[in-house]
Amino acid sequence: MIRYLKHSEIDSEKWNQAVRNSLSPNVLAEYELLDLLTGDDTWHALVDDDYQAVMPLPTRKKGVLKYVYTPFFLPQMGIFYRQDIRMSVYVRFLEEISKHYVLADLLMNEQNAWDIDELEFPPYFISYKLPLQQSYNELFIRFHENTKRNIKASQKHQCRITVQEEKVSDIIALFRENKGSEEAVHFRDDDYARLQRVSDYLLEHNLLEIYGVRTSDNKLAAGALIVKDGKRRWFWFSGRDNRLSECKPMFLLLDAYIRDHAESELFLDFNGSRNPNVARLYQGFGSTEHLIPFVRIYKNKFWETILSKQLSKLS
Repeated sequence: MIRYLKHSEIDSEKWNQAVRNSLSPNVLAEYELLDLLTGDDTWHALVDDDYQAVMPLPTRKKGVLKYVYTPFFLPQMGIFYRQDIRMSVYVRFLEEISKHYVLADLLMNEQNAWDIDELEFPPYFISYKLPLQQSYNELFIRFHENTKRNIKASQKHQCRITVQEEKVSDIIALFRENKGSEEAVHFRDDDYARLQRVSDYLLEHNLLEIYGVRTSDNKLAAGALIVKDGKRRWFWFSGRDNRLSECKPMFLLLDAYIRDHAESELFLDFNGSRNPNVARLYQGFGSTEHLIPFVRIYKNKFWETILSKQLSKLS
């Protein structure tokens, strides 16, 4: 039976075990990090039986309207379950959400993607993954030719790679002063402060790698925060100085990271992007595309009709 639990009713230990033992574990969906990621908001949950399957529900209010949203800096939410999810379970979770919220925007996870066509809930969020089990030379062969050219061009500028030397605050500032100044970016001061708090927690628990690129005159050209999550490495947050774009620093940074972690059991999850230029950057390193469903729920007659259609398929 699926239960709706308020934040105060959630057993943090059972929650974390459910997320960690699922087929799509995500350290950022664990109890303590969800607290940090939701900040001044809160989160509640759907729990099936004794935490056999769980689903976080970060919650906000606008006036009397209570809705579920996907927090910034949280790659993938959805249902966390240790077994393959049957369509009936999927629909039951979505139906339960509509009993408690009038609106929900949910970025799901890979385990939740298999039946999305049948449920008719577009669109997808495109993510990219790169297994790192092979040698660097074998991985490099699969880089796109344009990526190889950019790496070689970057090397001519005699930049150097830093590891665990840069401050998180400097990388955040690099983003804010460049990409963050664009109209399409909607981060507020509170969002950047939350990113800093989450990063501090990850560093304290040895869950964050920090890579940087500095020019020959020691200017920070680019930096990246990479979350350590079991065998997954999330390419979580990055920034670069647009004035130093000739150095191609992000190509150099990613190439260095792949070189450092080749022949390991890890895989690099680029965490996707809706920006086609960024997507091409990720694809250029030989990564493969994965589709993550993004579900929007409206509590109205249309939603009830859609649910009725799906439930009738199961009967």
